[in-house]
Amino acid sequence: MLAATVGVLVAGFAMQLAFYGHGGHQALSDLPRVLVHRRISPREFPYVDRVIEYPVGAGLLLYLATLLAPGSLGALTATAVASAALCVAITVALERRCGGRAWRWAVGTPVLLFAFQNWDVFAIAALLAALFAFQNRRDRLSGAMIGLGAAIKLFPAVALPVLMALRLGRDDRRGAARLAGWAAAVFVALNLPFAIARPTGWWWSFAFQGRREATWGTAWFYLYRVVGVPVHGAGSAQVANMISLAALAVTLAWLVWRAWRAHLDTFAATAAAIALFLLATKVYSPTYDLWLLPFFALVPFSRRLWLTFCAVDLGVFVVVYGYLDGVGPSWMVHVALPLLVLVRAAVLVRIVVFTTRPARPLRSEEARREVEPCESS
Repeated sequence: MLAATVGVLVAGFAMQLAFYGHGGHQALSDLPRVLVHRRISPREFPYVDRVIEYPVGAGLLLYLATLLAPGSLGALTATAVASAALCVAITVALERRCGGRAWRWAVGTPVLLFAFQNWDVFAIAALLAALFAFQNRRDRLSGAMIGLGAAIKLFPAVALPVLMALRLGRDDRRGAARLAGWAAAVFVALNLPFAIARPTGWWWSFAFQGRREATWGTAWFYLYRVVGVPVHGAGSAQVANMISLAALAVTLAWLVWRAWRAHLDTFAATAAAIALFLLATKVYSPTYDLWLLPFFALVPFSRRLWLTFCAVDLGVFVVVYGYLDGVGPSWMVHVALPLLVLVRAAVLVRIVVFTTRPARPLRSEEARREVEPCESS
């Protein structure tokens, strides 16, 4: 399994190098383009000297990479080495906890395609550390890891209210308070220095995301077009913001209630939270598929669902990046992409349904095969 993980990572980095060119202006990964376009260097600090569209944790990782290996290719390589080490560590952790289902992470297409695309692996590692600490009742560490992950990429934050609900469902108010307090403390500690040093530079990343319209990778984009809601132009971003935030608030509130009442499994509830976030968001990058991949090991989803998820992930990559790099026909975006987005939405809905359904008694063979490899909360 470790050898397979390393092989997938080597192939993934070789693909990054194959598409790298023009000093980082041309690249599959976001890292070289961000570094070049935002002019981040050892002498130009993100958020203070230069704006950047990613949260503080991601900007700090990019800056650290430039210190270790200046230049766009050096920063990509340094970040890739760290991401690869975390991917291997995740494989080890999942194999110890889930046995053979860890293969679903080790050879999943999102690892091949997106392990070096962005800083998602760092946030995933922090989230998994938070979940493992939560199961060991180390709530301070769990909250701190959620705060760290949210400072890198915001999505780990959706796990916090769910984990708090699981603690409150067992009448553990102190545990819920420790989770919230440490998550907030770490997130604020990482963001506050930049908010004080240059408020406009720190806030620019949030304002940038707020100005983004619904993207063609979301089901919202096609739904808006069907019902006549503007997807481009004045006011379209504000409409998308309101609808996405309302959808996320309503669905996450339902999940919190469900976790509190039904005592859902830790990993299942978190997988549901991330799936709901992906269904509600107005922006969907193919790299987001990495967020859910570890949960195909941690939760006993069917092999068919995992294969469908990976097939759609590969299809979206071929269509989107083929079109953006000028090697694919435009009809693929207009015909194939909506179908892939529809299938992906169906997979996400299936994940939510599976992870929030009432527990049923398992036959002895099912219990041996499905439950024992992963510890339950």
